Formats: sequence, structure tokens, C-alpha cells
Amino acid sequence: MELLEQLNRFSPAEQEEFTRVVNRLLACTFITRKNEDNRRDYYFTERHEDLLRDYLKLGGWNLEGDRAFGIYRVYSEFAYNRLRLKLEESIIILILRLCYEEKRRQINLTENIMVTVREIQDKYTALKIRNRPIDKKTLRETVGLLKRFNILRVLDGEVTDPDCRLEVFPTILFALRVEDIRQVYEKLDTYRHDGGEEPEDRAQVEQQAGTGTETELVP
Repeated sequence: MELLEQLNRFSPAEQEEFTRVVNRLLACTFITRKNEDNRRDYYFTERHEDLLRDYLKLGGWNLEGDRAFGIYRVYSEFAYNRLRLKLEESIIILILRLCYEEKRRQINLTENIMVTVREIQDKYTALKIRNRPIDKKTLRETVGLLKRFNILRVLDGEVTDPDCRLEVFPTILFALRVEDIRQVYEKLDTYRHDGGEEPEDRAQVEQQAGTGTETELVP
């Protein structure tokens, strides 16, 4: 009843904004103030965090925020609302996280972190998974998926161009859990031992995102 009373105290414009932000959270899993397109939604969520959390809880969703990193995320209490990633998608996310962590140690948190496609391909080669780079289709589809979840954005060029720059958001730190990272490494060991044939089973990553790993990303 109290929840309904709080919503009824909103102006029609605020009610419309509330509905839009709820749907944005459920569609994207993450919002971050580091992404210019998210800032309005981020600050609305910050102002009404408790109300949004209570509202989402009714549907089995949890809202978590980290103001130091400037992110909010939603995740479901039910496993079937998690996205399953293919192994190579999980590897690309892992590589992006490694790049992010390396660069974060070199700059302060207020600066944007850029990664080039060449850096991703170089780290992929260093893992010695295959004797060829990530194929263009996989690269294009994975970047598109991560854009959808506010994990990165393309700054310039075509994602298959080695010089293409990607801005990686701090949401990358929350897209893979520690246990997911361990699982990806285990899959890589199996992959190498099988001579480069992709194993039938998939790792799992979190939303509501994953097939190679199960992720908290929402499908």
C-alpha cells in the first residue's frame, strides 16, 4: 500500500519516467553514469533507489547500485532469467575485463577507458586458443550484445577494423562473477586439450546475458 501511495504522489511526468526507467533497467541490466545516454536514467534511479528496489522486488528482481563506479544493475532471483553465452563470447568479455583492469591501474576513475579491437585480438592470440583471430561475425555480434547491456560503446569505425576504439564502462566488472571467470579458464583448458574443437557444453555468465558461461545479463 505504501508503495502505491508513493507512486501516486508522483506527477504524471514522473510516473511516466518511473515506468520508462524500470523498463530500461529490465531491458539493459546495467545503467551507468559513464555512458552519456544513461545519465538521466542513472540520476533518476539514484533519487528513487528505494522505491525502484521495492517495486522490482515484487516481480522477483533485485536492484543493486555501486556509486563509486557509478552503476546500477538488476538481476533476477530465478535462473531462467539469465543469459547463456557461447564460449567465445565469454572469452571476449573476459579479455575486455582484463584490458579494463590493466588500464584502470594506470588512470583515475574519472577517465574513460578505451580498448582497441587490435588489443582484443592480441590477447585472444596470446591465449593460444586457435591459430586465427576472432572471426568478424563473432566479434560484431558480441560487441552488439555488450552495447545492448551498456558494457561498452563503439567510438569510431567498424568493429572488425583493428583500429576501432571501444569505450569500456565499469559495468564490465559486474558482468562476470569470479566463479564465471574460473569456469571460462576451465573451459579454455578443455578446449586446448581437445585440439581447438569447441566443447559441446557451455560455460555460464550472469543478467540475463549468457551461453558459454551464465551471466547476470537478462536475455
